[in-house]
Amino acid sequence: MTHHLFSKKLRFLALSTLLSFCIFGAATGQELESTRLKETISKGTGDINLLLAQGNKAISPATLEHLRSENNGDLVLGVDVNEAASGTEKAATQGVAIEALLLTVSTDEGVYEYTNFSTQTKSSLAKTSTESRQFYHTLIGRTGSNNITGSGLNGTSFDATLRIPVDIDLSSANSVHLAITLLETNEDLGDPEAFYDYSAGFEDLALLIASDAEYLDTQAAGQADAPLVVLTNAPASFVSKVYYPAADSFYMVGYEDQFPKLGDYDFNDLVVAYRVIFSLNSDMQVTAISSEGYLVARGGSFDHNWHLRIALPEGSQAGGTYQLYAPLGSSQGSEQVNAIDTTSGLDISIFQNTTSLFSSPSSTYANTIWDEEVIQGHKFSFEIALSNPVSLDAMDTAPFDPYLYVFDTNYEIHLEGQSPVMPNSNNIADGLDTFTDDRGYPFALVFPEDWHYPNEYVDMGDAYPELIEFIQSNRNNKTDWYKNGVPSGISKRSKVDWAW
Repeated sequence: MTHHLFSKKLRFLALSTLLSFCIFGAATGQELESTRLKETISKGTGDINLLLAQGNKAISPATLEHLRSENNGDLVLGVDVNEAASGTEKAATQGVAIEALLLTVSTDEGVYEYTNFSTQTKSSLAKTSTESRQFYHTLIGRTGSNNITGSGLNGTSFDATLRIPVDIDLSSANSVHLAITLLETNEDLGDPEAFYDYSAGFEDLALLIASDAEYLDTQAAGQADAPLVVLTNAPASFVSKVYYPAADSFYMVGYEDQFPKLGDYDFNDLVVAYRVIFSLNSDMQVTAISSEGYLVARGGSFDHNWHLRIALPEGSQAGGTYQLYAPLGSSQGSEQVNAIDTTSGLDISIFQNTTSLFSSPSSTYANTIWDEEVIQGHKFSFEIALSNPVSLDAMDTAPFDPYLYVFDTNYEIHLEGQSPVMPNSNNIADGLDTFTDDRGYPFALVFPEDWHYPNEYVDMGDAYPELIEFIQSNRNNKTDWYKNGVPSGISKRSKVDWAW
């Protein structure tokens, strides 16, 4: 589902505090500086005149050639993007993807077209109306200034660079136009697509001198917190890491464990925070899978095992270690998970027998009674090496398959759209291979990490009144229902309470 529908002002490129100069020649005495262009990208497309600066000031072809020469044959652009947020976008990290680019240079000798380009980052994304992912160049930044002044760009802040290699001298160009199209992503898939979407904002562009471009590349604004970031300029030995949902945040999954009955539908019978990390080799193949997470709350009387399952291509083999940590950081156990059965994917039973693992001294529950003391839950981590690297495009998609096995009923509880995987559970025998009731109510949901689960005995529909319209509209209306809880009905716990 879609996460973190925040309003945003994405910015790409903040220029160096030190003025960077390049002398055109002793005869002219002119100083080369970065220049903001007049025309912008609007609603995902743009036709940009590279010879026209903001304020209708002309940029000479000779100046464009000096910029190309200084940047080793590349025209380097910075972008300042303004968008409406969705997914995990926030002030510290925001992004868009580029679908296509065409640079057209007209001279007296002819017309030259360039479609090759590069940015500092890529991501594997699905276009709108498709679920098939492929790599696209991305531009990542953050809201506001990087505290850089002296750029001559009227105080605007930029964060990312776009490079276009050009192999001709531009000093005699009659016109230089850039046509650019941003990728319209399939936001229904959640992140990373929802993160790299674009909306009705406008994107400012600037031509960059080499020192400003180098500074921005070094800053790498917003990259650490963005989902599924693959560096394009990494050395061959570099192993990239891609994070789901992001390097500094977690998914939050909650369950109603009375399946197939709705029970009290307070959706706090077990609440777990988790994130997944893929390690990539220089060929953009996944070589290892790791994960970490926490027990956040338990309000169910039934006993459970919590599993994290990540589907793998047929024939995959994997091995590694899993560790469970008690609060305060003491290790409670380490289990070798070599020779993993990957018939149904990578499937690790992480939090086992939750009733004995996680409870409060004052009740049989943990962190679901509104006035009880906060209890820290266990933490887990695992690192799994794949025997044969797997293309990132062939890997399972986030948020994967976090599921609950309930001992008392012998049922599995998965996210909507997933299927049972345990051969001895009652799901198949009883014909219960979907995880919504006949009215569309789910039994497991994934949220952003700042979701506040209902207090004990408070129905999710009472804690979040917009849930009913969301379900009855076939998930089309009130898609941010989980942000609009009734304060008296929801937990006030936050990340500081469970992440240690």
